[in-house]
Amino acid sequence: MQIGVLCTSKAISTRDLAFLTDAWDRQAKEFADDWGVPYTPVIYYSDVSELPIASGDVRLLTIADTIDAPGALGYHDNVLGLIFARVLARNNAEAATHEICEEEGDPECDLWMPMGDGREVAKEACDPVEADSYPQVAEVGGDRRQILVSNYVLPSWFDPNGTAPFDRMGLLTAPLSMTPGGYMIVRDEVGRISNVFAQGEKSHATMARKLAQPSSRLLRRLRG
Repeated sequence: MQIGVLCTSKAISTRDLAFLTDAWDRQAKEFADDWGVPYTPVIYYSDVSELPIASGDVRLLTIADTIDAPGALGYHDNVLGLIFARVLARNNAEAATHEICEEEGDPECDLWMPMGDGREVAKEACDPVEADSYPQVAEVGGDRRQILVSNYVLPSWFDPNGTAPFDRMGLLTAPLSMTPGGYMIVRDEVGRISNVFAQGEKSHATMARKLAQPSSRLLRRLRG
């Protein structure tokens, strides 16, 4: 399995795409190690005809100037078995890695983890810390750049009795906690699903963007 990157925007040069893809691939390896899941390589394709879609061994990530999700920076979904993501070119690095990490952690967007009090939390790797990012080194032809990528929680975050660290950047001090701008999707004992926000206006703006996409992971969770 791999994540195939396509770019339909003219605002990003081929060289910039090479650095971005290298950074995303390095984080994918890091995430896989931290989570104990299979590593999914991130590979750039210059033409859609080169993608091994027929084999079923690819998840598609498209960078575009516009996406069919008003107000959103990016989203990902599963349609007829094809897992794909779309992100805006103007904010591609962090939005793309958010989608890549969550695809690796829960590709089908259907996993829930017990919170220890009868409730369950959706297994979303980046939502609780989605306002935070860190620099990932990328290297192309001997040149190096630092690319900002999304923070993500670690498996210990989902354990009510877990021990630190709880996220990649070491910002959280307790399991099932959030940084400002984060949120989590919670299901109670009778199956009612609600959203729990960290304090801060950014949380509500993020939720509004995600609700704008009819096929978003968030709405699929809310439908149960």
